[in-house]
Amino acid sequence: MNKSVLSSVINNGMVIQRDAAFPIISGKKMSVEFMGKIYESKETGGKWLVMLDPANAGGPFNMEIKFEHEEETMRLKDIYIGDVWLCSGQSNMEMQMDQLHSVYASQWDSLQEKPFNIRHFKVPRQWDFSGSHDEVQGGSWQCASKETLGEFSGVAWFFGRFMHEKYSIPIGLINSTWGGTPVEAWMSADALADFPEKIICGRQYIDPIKQNENTGNEEFFIERQPMGVYNAMLAPVLKFPLKGVIWYQGESNDNNPNDYAQLFKLMIQDWRKKNNNENLPFLFVQLPIWKEPSKNDEKSSWALIRKAQSSALSLTATGMAAALDLGQGDDLHPVNKKDVGYRLFLAADKTVFGSVNSSAGPMLVKNVLKNNEITLYFDNCANGLTVCSCTDCKDAFVSVICDEGHVRLSAKITGNDSISIDLGGIKNPQKILYAWADNPIDRQLFNSDGLPVIPFILEIKDKNV
Repeated sequence: MNKSVLSSVINNGMVIQRDAAFPIISGKKMSVEFMGKIYESKETGGKWLVMLDPANAGGPFNMEIKFEHEEETMRLKDIYIGDVWLCSGQSNMEMQMDQLHSVYASQWDSLQEKPFNIRHFKVPRQWDFSGSHDEVQGGSWQCASKETLGEFSGVAWFFGRFMHEKYSIPIGLINSTWGGTPVEAWMSADALADFPEKIICGRQYIDPIKQNENTGNEEFFIERQPMGVYNAMLAPVLKFPLKGVIWYQGESNDNNPNDYAQLFKLMIQDWRKKNNNENLPFLFVQLPIWKEPSKNDEKSSWALIRKAQSSALSLTATGMAAALDLGQGDDLHPVNKKDVGYRLFLAADKTVFGSVNSSAGPMLVKNVLKNNEITLYFDNCANGLTVCSCTDCKDAFVSVICDEGHVRLSAKITGNDSISIDLGGIKNPQKILYAWADNPIDRQLFNSDGLPVIPFILEIKDKNV
């Protein structure tokens, strides 16, 4: 029997998205028996399709698939119905638990004490510049255990664990990641229509000769070219119903941050279109600190990427995990993946399940200038703003751009949701910057839930009040 006629996602131990019709697509005519019902396939677009009825969370179930002209029946077991999350991005999403064992050894111990019905599917690394794949090729489902946990994405594991602990349903994590990849590698030709030069760049690698031209070039990575990993690793996953997406990426776009806001939004919208779900929840991580601590800088590439990321919150059904304080200035791959996973969980819980929490953290919503004092107001403050206890400062600090250049000023907390800055003596104040650097020295503000104030740059428009 040729199992290659099905996507590898259709396999033992899989998790099917609850409350959604589930497609089984094959190159051969087939019948499927599942949960006491027999489904006959219908031909569509040169393939054969069975659409399973929506079902509530539960399991385990068995499935039998019979292909025309084949005597052997494919028997799948240990199938659960629950919530399936696509986990994608570059190395900080890809980073496996076995790389974090020294920090999170207790996670292995906890699996001995209490079982978690959390399953992980790692999409194998591959690319294709000629067109999108219909099936995931290779890979298998693994249920969390002491033997398998090391292969789980760290961020995805903690996210899934928090979800499982709250909602007590099976969790499926489809891990489609590749370290070092820019956002355009995860975009289709459709999504890149406004960037034709990127389409041309990607399509040149349809030619194997072109691919081989860079053999031995240590600065060239074919997986980083536009569309390649989308076609092979992402497009076939989007054919299945999902509860939502968690995304951690952006580091590899710091060489051209000004395009990121448009690219990121186009990618989200295109994934939703390809998934036939215009409101597919999309939760993402805002970049943490990186490099040596520095003063605020309007041109900081990582600050601009963070701004581009937060701008995606203008799209419906999006949520953000602010991670500014979770990084390590000397390590592009910070080990604190538990708090990243928890903040993604908070974003999902708020965006998808309607829970009340202060995710993504305080964001600037309004400012009032009066008598040389400007007061800034924030949302998502929980029980109030606070200055991080890890510093000796009683106040936070901002930078003001004025005729004298950059001036560092204190910002006093004046209410649960506000700070005030005295601009007296500042000649022609133009902009206020907070936490606006790759690794900003001044990032002292948090809410009472421990979530950092989102970095901002504010243009002072009314200077005569």
